[in-house]
Parts: sequence; structure tokens; C-alpha cells
Amino acid sequence: MATMPKGEGAKVSGPIRVTLPISVAYDLDKFQRALANVAAMVGCTGCTSGVDVTFLHAREFVVDPASLQVREAAGER
Repeated sequence: MATMPKGEGAKVSGPIRVTLPISVAYDLDKFQRALANVAAMVGCTGCTSGVDVTFLHAREFVVDPASLQVREAAGER
């Protein structure tokens, strides 16, 4: 996940929903970096107070037919 430069985030209005892979949701450092990126998207690099943000765990998975390995559908990039 790339960090957005300060002041260049798009203003987002209204409630937003963020789906997190388990690997981000349960890693404090990764979660904090993701939260900072969400804050930048809503136009405030300091916080998300006053913004209705709902965080969800990724619950969609894909099975590779060749290896039968399972991965999250919204996998990390």
C-alpha cells in the first residue's frame, strides 16, 4: 500500500468502508499506516475524527485451481 503525500489526498464525503486483509488488521504498524492513508484520502493527514469510517475484515477468498492454495480476494499488492 503506497503512502499518499501530505495534502494530495482526494476529499471524500459521507461514510466510507475499508476492507482490511487479516495481515493488516492484526499488525499494528501496518494498520496504522493504512489508517494514515485513509486519513489522507479524506483530506486530513492528522486524524479521521468526524469521518464515519467502518473497518471490515476481508472475507472473500480465491482458490488457485492448480495448487488449491487459498488467498484473500483483495490480496496485498
